Amino acid sequence: MNVRSEGVVIVGGGAGGLELAIRLAKAGHKDVLLIDRSATHVWKPRLHELAAGFRRGEVDELDYAGLAEHWGFGFERGELADIDPEARTLSLAEWREDDGRVRVPGRCIGFQAVVLAIGGVTPDMGVEGVLEHALMLDSEADAERLFERFSTGLLAHRAGQRSDPFHIAIVGSGATGVELAGLLATEARASSVAPRECQPRVKVTLLEATDTFMPGMEDEVRQSIRKRLLNVGIDIHTEQQVSRVDRDRLTTDGGDEFPADLTIWAAGRVGPPVADSIDTLSTNKKRQWRVKPTLQSVDSDHVFALGDCSVIDDEPAPPTAQAASEQAEHLAKELPRFLAGETPAPFVYEDKGTLLSLGEAGSVGEVKGWFADDVQLRGRLARAAYQGLQRQHQFILLGPLKGTAEALSDVLGRSVGPRLKIH
Repeated sequence: MNVRSEGVVIVGGGAGGLELAIRLAKAGHKDVLLIDRSATHVWKPRLHELAAGFRRGEVDELDYAGLAEHWGFGFERGELADIDPEARTLSLAEWREDDGRVRVPGRCIGFQAVVLAIGGVTPDMGVEGVLEHALMLDSEADAERLFERFSTGLLAHRAGQRSDPFHIAIVGSGATGVELAGLLATEARASSVAPRECQPRVKVTLLEATDTFMPGMEDEVRQSIRKRLLNVGIDIHTEQQVSRVDRDRLTTDGGDEFPADLTIWAAGRVGPPVADSIDTLSTNKKRQWRVKPTLQSVDSDHVFALGDCSVIDDEPAPPTAQAASEQAEHLAKELPRFLAGETPAPFVYEDKGTLLSLGEAGSVGEVKGWFADDVQLRGRLARAAYQGLQRQHQFILLGPLKGTAEALSDVLGRSVGPRLKIH
């Protein structure tokens, strides 16, 4: 396998990886190659909107190739297979057609520094039936598959003339599960049954294994979110460790059963499966690559990792787009220093708070550090702050001029009526 040499190689074009590529290119570092298995980027906090029926164009899907040409970095589709830190090379897997034929052969790429920004996945935790009967929300493809199952499920419910609600069970009360619950209960759009008043009733149930709803969240914000979800008819059950998932129900360790026409598994976060096959880099029990405070691998200074796929043993950052974006901003300054022979500075996470969008149940969040105190946000102010996070991401990806135009287009598109995409 021929080896071609690159400068900085970034594997993964999520919030962290893509922002890092653009920041480096804008600063004049053109020897940057971004690799992702997809051709397009969707901001991960909006995946739950795709799952609820919003189209890709409505959640600001962007082409990696177009961004690469605009800013002046390289892009290539591919999936990581292995890394040799000593030789400073990485291998990309063969690209096969559905019939098994090799479409693109495996590739080997040399690097001066590589940044792993692949993200994480939802673990099945060894629970029987999860892989067969539940859906997860780790990618755009997952979101569209979930929406298709939801929409056709409503059609089947209507065709069967059932009088009971269409039951959705969501396992896990983290941000993904909670936001998805709010949106599916209040604003989901079925593509198989319309208008909305003709659709079967939807009943959403949230199950949490611990004794606390949204563990880790500030109590005042957590209670506000819980109240909003209850007000739109969502049932919330804590201390419910799911032990089995069947096609039409969930069973817990305590023997309780919950009906489920659709089960969504949103319990926890671990590193990508490929981490298990790369023996040269250490991982923790959650399959995340272990890095030093400088975000360099504990095994090689030339390998960096950020976001969900990595962990700083003593000071782990949360698995959020916010943390990945902060790490990208940090590495955009420190990678050039490292390549110049200097020691990179350690990363320090700054918690800016949490904002959640719950569909018609409203938006809730907490912003850290305003006026030296934390500020709880609700309603329109929280929604504006939530949209502001995406606008910030857009401005980094598109620049101030195009970012502003995109924001205005989105606002006008949402204000004039139904969101239609004409092909």
